[in-house]
Amino acid sequence: MKVKFDFKVLNVIEENDIKSYIVQCSSENFRRVIRARYDGSVYIPDYHQQLWDIQSHERTVLDIGLADFIIKNEQRKR
Repeated sequence: MKVKFDFKVLNVIEENDIKSYIVQCSSENFRRVIRARYDGSVYIPDYHQQLWDIQSHERTVLDIGLADFIIKNEQRKR
């Protein structure tokens, strides 16, 4: 079974060259707002607290997809 997530930026706050992203992540039966930080790489603070109820396979797909989405978003701004 292939899991696909869609991402939508709700807000970005920049402070001291670190961007805090608030992103809505959704799939077929899932919707969650995730906080992530970008400073050249993507980091999800409180990773296990934000994603505690997601199966490990889906969590990995979400993590990779979110990082890819944020990096592409940053590259478009340059």
